[in-house]
Amino acid sequence: MPNGTEPSETQLAERVAEFSWDGGKLEPGIALAMSGGGFRAMLFHAGALVRLNELGLLSKAQRISSVSGGSIAAGHLAAVWGKLGSPDVGGAFANFKAAYVAPILAFSRQNLDVKDALIGLLPGFSAADQVAKSYENHLLGTLTLQDIPDSPRFVFCATNLQSGVLFRFSKPYAGDYVIGRLDKPTIRLSQAVAASSAFPPVLSPMELTLPEGSFTDWPTQSDARTLPQQELAELRRKVVLTDGGVYDNHGLEPVVKRYMTVLVSDGGAPFGRSSKIGFDWVRQLRRILDVTDNQVRALRRRNLIDRLSAGKAAFDAGTLKRNETRNFERLGAYWGIDTDASKAAPPDALPCDGPLTDKLARTSTRLADLGETVSKQLVNWGYAICDRCVRTHYRGSDALTARPTWPYPEASL
Repeated sequence: MPNGTEPSETQLAERVAEFSWDGGKLEPGIALAMSGGGFRAMLFHAGALVRLNELGLLSKAQRISSVSGGSIAAGHLAAVWGKLGSPDVGGAFANFKAAYVAPILAFSRQNLDVKDALIGLLPGFSAADQVAKSYENHLLGTLTLQDIPDSPRFVFCATNLQSGVLFRFSKPYAGDYVIGRLDKPTIRLSQAVAASSAFPPVLSPMELTLPEGSFTDWPTQSDARTLPQQELAELRRKVVLTDGGVYDNHGLEPVVKRYMTVLVSDGGAPFGRSSKIGFDWVRQLRRILDVTDNQVRALRRRNLIDRLSAGKAAFDAGTLKRNETRNFERLGAYWGIDTDASKAAPPDALPCDGPLTDKLARTSTRLADLGETVSKQLVNWGYAICDRCVRTHYRGSDALTARPTWPYPEASL
């Protein structure tokens, strides 16, 4: 039971629901969320982005929220966005595959997790800092959050281990609703992505030590106003972050509360059911954590799909207009790495072999080279299932007429 100074779980939930981020009113517009899942998810999302670009939806996105492996994909997109030029009349960037996909496929041949984790064990070193250096050296360069585009708004999600809530990195600000905000952060893009993908325990935590006075209170009501000043100062002096997937592996919070149309790409590993479960303390604890994590993800996913189903039904019935906002209903589409392709079959859909896509979904969650064939197949799978789900479920003014073709025909499914 909480004591007199600690809020109850119900009070915490109410505070989260009532808190408004900058411009936090629900509005029409398209937002994209990309989940965690290491290089597997990164490549899966890259394929989905290729298809969203061809359909003219990527250039219309107003916010891109990401977690962990999704943040690697989003970080690279933020870094090259200015090189994509202007979209064509259909809304597609002509050079997207060359400017975006080719570099990220080359990056996927790196082996980072074991190497950076081992270096992080040395005195004076941090695994998360080493991962940030790897991102900087091999993919993102020395860009800061102030060097990425104003629009779309990129939001890289981490988890604050001290406050226990989602910590956002974006160009206008970084922070969470408990400790406050850091305006116009000059944090490097590689650090933000590394914090978002600081997979516990081997690549976590990422520690940000900031000068006194860096954080300010939110203009709206937040927990920072109720914390003792000494405690708040300590929380702000050193921010201890881990993988964003610990709090929200889909990256949904920054998009569902803000935009009516949400496109969600989920490259998270499906939950494994097996009769062969170890009963020693270590394996039993790991299994318990997996079960708990799966339950949280399932609840978030179920809520999202309920919202999308209600929005689609209302739109098709003519009771929800494109520029209208609703508290519960949402328009858009969800696709997962373990989605059954047969459940969405629009005209000209690319063929997908079920056993092969199931095998791809169960690729290990690593920041390591998965091999050229598997890497290209993951790009193709993200492309194909995104195409199927978007053209089946998305409702909007866009024609979505571009015919799908494999990004990598030599690795077709």
